[in-house]
Amino acid sequence: MAQNVIINGVTYQNVPEVDIPKSGSGTAKFYDTAGADAASGDILINKKAFGASGEITGSMANNGSTSGTISTKAGTVTIPAGYTTGGTVGISSTEQAKIIASNIKQGVTILGQAGSLALPTISQDSTTKILSIS
Repeated sequence: MAQNVIINGVTYQNVPEVDIPKSGSGTAKFYDTAGADAASGDILINKKAFGASGEITGSMANNGSTSGTISTKAGTVTIPAGYTTGGTVGISSTEQAKIIASNIKQGVTILGQAGSLALPTISQDSTTKILSIS
């Protein structure tokens, strides 16, 4: 954030940073961090940043890639707290193989697969008490 800076009684307006030459070579850069609101949990573990109150060492876990498979109806995959580079979670191939049209009742769709299994009709004749399945 740009600020007005006074150096030797001279006001400089909208200064985003101050560079001061170091003895020898190079410069020291100073930024206004008054508006910074990051906390250690917002920064990857062992990385350093500077905020409104000075240096902050990160504590957020770096989990890398996260993945998993779901193999039951109520199955879940827990994604740990922290940073992740992404990953995939999907239904296990064993369970995917079961989700075919002939295993699903006609008129029902499961996970995008429409069923084709026709169930038999059961009826009872009221006079002879005979069940017929067709």
